[in-house]
Amino acid sequence: MKEKILYLILSVSLSTGRNITSKKTAADANCSSQFFLSQTIIFASASLLLLVFGVKEFISVSVTTLIYGIIYGILLVLSQWMFTVALKNGNTSVCTVVYSLGFILPTISGTLFWKEQPTLLNFIGILVAVIIILLTAKNSETEQKKKNRLFILYILIAMISSGGLGIMQKVQQSSYVAYEKGAFLIIAFLFAFGCSFIGLLFHRERLSFAVSKIISPAITGACFGGANFCNTILAGQMKSAIFFPLQNISTILFTTLSGIFIFKERLTPKTIVILILGIVVVVLFSM
Repeated sequence: MKEKILYLILSVSLSTGRNITSKKTAADANCSSQFFLSQTIIFASASLLLLVFGVKEFISVSVTTLIYGIIYGILLVLSQWMFTVALKNGNTSVCTVVYSLGFILPTISGTLFWKEQPTLLNFIGILVAVIIILLTAKNSETEQKKKNRLFILYILIAMISSGGLGIMQKVQQSSYVAYEKGAFLIIAFLFAFGCSFIGLLFHRERLSFAVSKIISPAITGACFGGANFCNTILAGQMKSAIFFPLQNISTILFTTLSGIFIFKERLTPKTIVILILGIVVVVLFSM
């Protein structure tokens, strides 16, 4: 039990760190070349970190893990790229809300495919979690972006891909090659790195290698890779109806707190409600 709590705290901390540094990373990606450069650095940084934990597994990896890793890598690319494209072409509020709802897919899959029986408190917690995600949406009246109505398709792909990552974590940890989790993630992030690097080769105009534009995505990638490692372990040790909502909402909760203390964001009545409901969710999934 203590090990699960430790991994969960580490996962939430790393996911929060990723969210914080992603603000700077996204701000610097003001053109296609910078976007692909930041994505390449993110996935390279994550791959290097994961190699520390799974290099031995990677050397003698099984075919099953190789297949799982490639599928996971495709989902990584789709979720990351499609979310960015959706934000550029659609409403920020809508995109954020729809993307965050991706955790529902692995939560439901636990009941459908792994015969996990959620409790009444779990259902209440999931409902409150959805309410919190909806409350995190900003007022969209002044942020309308109607450049391309296909943004709805992009964000749906991002949401499904994000949920698919959770499902694949469960699949990998429920298989006979669960011990190859390190190699599984290394393959996935190396695949995503390769896709981003190829994109960079075709978009090399106006590239800037300023240190400030490299450090941020490098930290983002390290947090991203570490969080995925913890999440994969927890997906095999905890019920889906408990882990995925709890991890998602805890991350939103701590990201909100970070915004208040680090970026001096204003503590509004809506933020206070979100913080209170976040604590309620954590309590519900802990009982």
